[in-house]
Amino acid sequence: MIRNDLLLVDSAFAEAEKYMDHMNVKINQAHEKFEELQTLGGSQGDFDELRKDVMKLKLQIPSHVKIRSSNSNPHRKRWPNINEAEDGMTHFFYKEPQVLHNDYLGGQFKASFELSEPLLFCLLCFFAFPPEATIKKRTMIYLWIGQGLILWHLRSRGLYQRDFDGIIPHIIEEDVGNEIFDALIAKGFIEPVYQNCLLVPDTCRMSHSVRASFYKEAKFRRFTSNDSLDLDPGFVCSGLKVRPCLINVGEAIINCRPEIFENMKFIRSLYLGRWQSSATHHIELADTKILHGLKNLCWLEFLCLRGISMIMELPTVILELKLLKILDLRACHHLEAIPNNIGLLNSLTHLDMSECYFLEHMPKSLAQLSNLQVLQGFLIGDFNNNKQSCTLRDLSRLLKLRKLNIYIKVKEFLRLQGLEYLEKFEDVQKLTISWGGCSLQAQAENVAEAFHFATLPPKLQKLDLQCFPMMSLRNWLMPGKLKELKKLYIRGGKLCDLGQFQKRQGEQWTVEILRLKYLSKLKIDWSELRILFPKLIYLHQEECPKLTNSPCDERGVWMNMEVIDSNMQLRKYLETSGMVSSSSMSGSDPTLGQDDSNICPVVERQLS
Repeated sequence: MIRNDLLLVDSAFAEAEKYMDHMNVKINQAHEKFEELQTLGGSQGDFDELRKDVMKLKLQIPSHVKIRSSNSNPHRKRWPNINEAEDGMTHFFYKEPQVLHNDYLGGQFKASFELSEPLLFCLLCFFAFPPEATIKKRTMIYLWIGQGLILWHLRSRGLYQRDFDGIIPHIIEEDVGNEIFDALIAKGFIEPVYQNCLLVPDTCRMSHSVRASFYKEAKFRRFTSNDSLDLDPGFVCSGLKVRPCLINVGEAIINCRPEIFENMKFIRSLYLGRWQSSATHHIELADTKILHGLKNLCWLEFLCLRGISMIMELPTVILELKLLKILDLRACHHLEAIPNNIGLLNSLTHLDMSECYFLEHMPKSLAQLSNLQVLQGFLIGDFNNNKQSCTLRDLSRLLKLRKLNIYIKVKEFLRLQGLEYLEKFEDVQKLTISWGGCSLQAQAENVAEAFHFATLPPKLQKLDLQCFPMMSLRNWLMPGKLKELKKLYIRGGKLCDLGQFQKRQGEQWTVEILRLKYLSKLKIDWSELRILFPKLIYLHQEECPKLTNSPCDERGVWMNMEVIDSNMQLRKYLETSGMVSSSSMSGSDPTLGQDDSNICPVVERQLS
């Protein structure tokens, strides 16, 4: 037995030595590429591609080495210390109050800000997170959807009921969630947090005073409870008996048995992944067999595995979650494959696979997700040898799709096919296209030819282009075909002009928000930019040295204050953030002192 074990050890370490030789070659190639780009220069796309290659190498570092390198304690379970955190880690010094501040909810305040019970539960969901923690709007809305709070709110308003033929109206819950989020900000229950020079907030937090006022209510309704689960303190279980929610609040290493989910059959939202904005909050799954316990969660509607490493493939038991609406796999860097039968998840409305760099294949059954509204991280690659890969042509049959994020990874532009089907996505309002792994040294005419037949969705309202390979927008991105476009983001790439040399023929852009970042070759004057975008109210530019005579401030931001002054809601946002002064404002905010009956006008318009 000893001899056999020694032979096994010899064989294993011989294989490990071969693997290390292979990795050393890749590491040396990355060093050489980095030195070459530093010496000879390179485009933003070249640096982005190298960054992704280095990220893949970084992910090969054994977990115990990574943990010791960041903390001398090899059994660390908590995230980085407070001095290194970016997400308001001061909540560890805050203690929850034991009594209700009656003066805060008394008298005129309570009468002015009375909330219906569904919206009260939406607010109490903030108690599942640490005090003063900054939370993404998307995170909260997904939790509300998963726990059924938005549909509960709509039913209480009579907006979600079967008609005489037994048909339930099609409702976009995320739109309603956005309106609830804005209403809670307008009424002062949560505070907006402005990041990355955004015009409107996508992150928020609850102040200590509001948290103190609602703490007794949250504790009574068990939104702060962890008593019912045999888990580490880093997990919080909250909600109603039939709408519980389990959130990973503070665990960096998830180490439990699959059987732990057997007593959680009524959980509707399971948030195992990262909710913090900063990617420095690393989460690791000790054993992928833990996910096999998900088969017991037959009521699950929201599953988040975001940012969890060591997940190479999803277990097929996930296909048994027939009520699952939202599946968040963002930044699962080790994920190599999506189940081929993912089309069995008929209830799925949101699927996020972005930043999963090891994915090389898109299951054909994605086109069977007829209720899909949001698809992020859809890969277009060299699939010539795999006829079962899903294409844009297949996806064009998804009639409810309204947000699409595409990652293009092909070695040659001339092999890129299928972009002409983008115009078939008639209801897509938000589109992101990222390029990576492409031959950015290709001739400009070949690049333009690859996009010659690519026509964008007609109802597009937001377009985000990342590492754009073409040198000009003309003959491809024309304002006459995008009359509803309000937001245009361009980050990185070889873009030299925005079409200012093209014959306008009376056409003008309808873009109101423009973001230009890392465009070292873009050459345009401010006067030309204003002619191109006459309706522009907000510009954020960063590292665009050839954008001349720009009136942007030190942050690279310009705002059309005349338009902003006339928009009460937008003005309210900017005042709250301190981006503009309130001195020119007169009168009071019309939203204050009102009930929540004005929430969800989008749904009312849809039904009418």
